[in-house]
Order: sequence, then structure tokens, then C-alpha cells
Amino acid sequence: MRTMSAERTIPVAPSRITGILLDISTLADWNPALVRVDTRDRVAIVGKRYPVSTRIPGDAGLTYTQATSDHVQWRLTVAGSVEVGDWLITTEGTDTRVTHEITHTGALFAVMQHAMRPIAGWRLERLVERAIGGSVDIF
Repeated sequence: MRTMSAERTIPVAPSRITGILLDISTLADWNPALVRVDTRDRVAIVGKRYPVSTRIPGDAGLTYTQATSDHVQWRLTVAGSVEVGDWLITTEGTDTRVTHEITHTGALFAVMQHAMRPIAGWRLERLVERAIGGSVDIF
């Protein structure tokens, strides 16, 4: 098992961050691990498995396991390996502090561990771009 994490302070309200994280219909637009999410849902439903396409061939699925205003968690399964992604969201003055932690298990992620090191930071950078520049109005 390998865990990686990154943190950023973003000059937006926490609800904006939670809204982006739960907008399953646009998740592949900013999450570099995903190519496509097969769904008609706009807001992710906890416990529902969403078929996804990743850069790795084969069956893959994403399931949100927790969705609260201060913690979003998902489980991505691909090629017999699992990623658990945690997003911790806290208010910091007028800004929002976001911590993204990724835990990988399985042979695929063990082989790719060096390539996976920057993923948490990349996701956060893309989240910052989306939060500051894009519009998300699901709440």
C-alpha cells in the first residue's frame, strides 16, 4: 500500500470545492486519471458504481463512498488494483484548504508507483483552475 498527498489553499468557498468534486458528469474534464465517466447523473450518488475509462485498458469503476461538506471519498478500481481518494475540505478564513490523499493497493499501482507520485498535486492544480475559472452550480 502506498499513500500520497498534497494540499492547496483555494480562494473560493468550501461549497464550490464540494460541488466540483461531486459533479460526476465533469470529473473526467479535470481529473487526469480519467478519460470518461459513463453516466447521466450530474451529482454523484454515494454507493453507485460508475463505469469509467482510464488511461489503463480494461474494466474500471468509480464509486463514491462518502460525500459530506468537509470530506469526499471515492474508490477507483482498475486492472485488479484500487485507489482510494480522499478530499478533506476546511475553511481557512475566506479561503478553502483542500487536502487530497491517495492510497493505492494492487500490483498495477505497485509497478507504477513512481509515475503516480505527482498525481495528487496534479489533481489539486486542476481543481484550483476549475474552481477559480469554471462554473459549477449543482448546489
